[in-house]
Amino acid sequence: MTKLKTKQQGEKMSSYNAYTGTFTTKSGNVRTMTFVRGNDLPSSMFEGKQRPKHSDGGQEVVFDVNANGFRTINWGTVQGSVTQKTIQFSFDNYKK
Repeated sequence: MTKLKTKQQGEKMSSYNAYTGTFTTKSGNVRTMTFVRGNDLPSSMFEGKQRPKHSDGGQEVVFDVNANGFRTINWGTVQGSVTQKTIQFSFDNYKK
């Protein structure tokens, strides 16, 4: 089961599409990550910056909800299938 951060007082929780998948990292380690894709992130995350996009090389910048930060995944290294679910999450405490 994926453990998500708990709501802090004053945080606004919203619903997001989240994906969980297992990938092979650049170093060859296997990692399972729950993430929100760039197109599903709130616009407040960017404040004048460009929203992350899927690259031609099969890589994509996503937001790892457990590590509370951006990560790059390589879709060519997916092991098995990636599942989708709706989560309640707050980006209020994300440090840009």
